[in-house]
Amino acid sequence: MSHLQRTLSVTLLLACALASATARADASEHSLENVNFMGPLITPNPAGLPQGRWFLEPYLVRVDSNAHYDADGERRRSAQDSGAWAVVMPVMYGFSDRLMGQVNLSASRAESGSGHSGGFRAGDTTARLQYLLQAPNADGTLPAVSLALTQRFSTGSHDRISGNPLDAQGDGVQRTTLALGVQQVVWMPNGRPLRWRGQLMAGPAPARTALSGASVYGTEAGFQGHIARGSVLGLSVAGEYSFNDRWVGVMEVAASRETGQRLIGFMPTADGNGRRVNELRPASRSLTLAPAVEYHFSPSLGLIAGVEFTVAGRNTGRIVSPQVALGVFF
Repeated sequence: MSHLQRTLSVTLLLACALASATARADASEHSLENVNFMGPLITPNPAGLPQGRWFLEPYLVRVDSNAHYDADGERRRSAQDSGAWAVVMPVMYGFSDRLMGQVNLSASRAESGSGHSGGFRAGDTTARLQYLLQAPNADGTLPAVSLALTQRFSTGSHDRISGNPLDAQGDGVQRTTLALGVQQVVWMPNGRPLRWRGQLMAGPAPARTALSGASVYGTEAGFQGHIARGSVLGLSVAGEYSFNDRWVGVMEVAASRETGQRLIGFMPTADGNGRRVNELRPASRSLTLAPAVEYHFSPSLGLIAGVEFTVAGRNTGRIVSPQVALGVFF
């Protein structure tokens, strides 16, 4: 087990221990009847949905990057600026009071330097099944605990790029991950609730992704081969403080790591002989923050706006990503 894995595991175990200790306190005087929470920008809802209910949360996201972190974690200016506008649509449904399903659909318009993609292009799709192991009590002080299985599907293009390279918006990876989620309400001395949630996610290295021609992995026309992506590990923790029944403040931190990738294949050359490609790409990791604010029009309609930005990393880009979402519960 790596140092990062040990740190993330201990962090979640300490959080669970704190949740259990707090839940034993007498909070019978508190009520969530006039409290509205929508959820932070990154960490999914471990508590699920009631049977037969839907939650839709369309996002409008802007992503900008003009720098990256090198192998030593030093921030470097990129050769050119890049960015994208993205629309993301999470759709959630409660199959039962314990089992929830979710599908995330996405499309984006990418930019690099003075170039841009030809309009919005479909990205990859994820499907998630979540089972509630422990349901929360009425005032939220007993933590909700859940397990979730997520499958990523390659629905966006990633290779055989014959025209504009920015039109490719997928990565070709069919990845499966498992996550443990915890959520709990802590009642503050002033009688207002602070809701925190955390998720520890891990996924093994997926099956290798076949590549043909120019691709999002930097291969050129004529290339034939594959890329083997690494395993992933991630932790996110968020807190939401309810100022009143309308306004909620949010702070979130997320850390992720992917082990090294290997690109293998054959590239034709001008002399007709060609050359073998066997390239090891190093592991990457990142640390991001995501402050936000929520406004609730009603218990079933809310708006969240915030910005996610990278504060540290290795072999990864530095992003600044303002985003806004409308949450509808019915």
